[in-house]
Amino acid sequence: PGLYLLTHNAIYYNLALYGEIAYMIYASSLIALSYALGRDVTIEQMHRSVWSMLLGHHIASMALCILVITVGGESVPKDLVCSVLLVLVGLTSSLHYVGQILDFSPLAQSNAPYTRLTNHILCLASQILFRCIYWVKLVYWSITHSHETHGVGTAITVSLILLLFSLFNIDFVKFHVKATKGCWMKIQQDKIDKDC
Repeated sequence: PGLYLLTHNAIYYNLALYGEIAYMIYASSLIALSYALGRDVTIEQMHRSVWSMLLGHHIASMALCILVITVGGESVPKDLVCSVLLVLVGLTSSLHYVGQILDFSPLAQSNAPYTRLTNHILCLASQILFRCIYWVKLVYWSITHSHETHGVGTAITVSLILLLFSLFNIDFVKFHVKATKGCWMKIQQDKIDKDC
């Protein structure tokens, strides 16, 4: 998406959409395989309780990309689509994954608590900015554009998909609020334990 925003070359736009669909198929397949095997084989290495929520998110993401490709055509504001992909998938999800990578590295919270706290704060700030504040604007633009160019049916479909994303965003932000607080509390507890 970033290359499209810089060059406005349609190949990058198509690569972004089809790449997102391909990754969502791959990630959804790993969740389905995890259910079948009864153990986590996902990239995210997450608790079983969030598999269904993440599966719903992946399916909604695929549906939105497919809708953009099949229904949107040339009427889709490509800059808006790429901006959504860039900030939601590119930035906020990447910061989330950096945190998971840190947990399995020498920079884990137990070894480098302030590094992990910094990542939590950056991730939470980006989540609030893009998955809460900017999200409202993106939802409004997407629904009004769908309604103006493709009618009520498409606008309702887009609204339902974005509702699923909104519910996921709420959960994702709540998770990061809890994780940031937990990291801070652990640092404070370690200070108390050190002083004793």
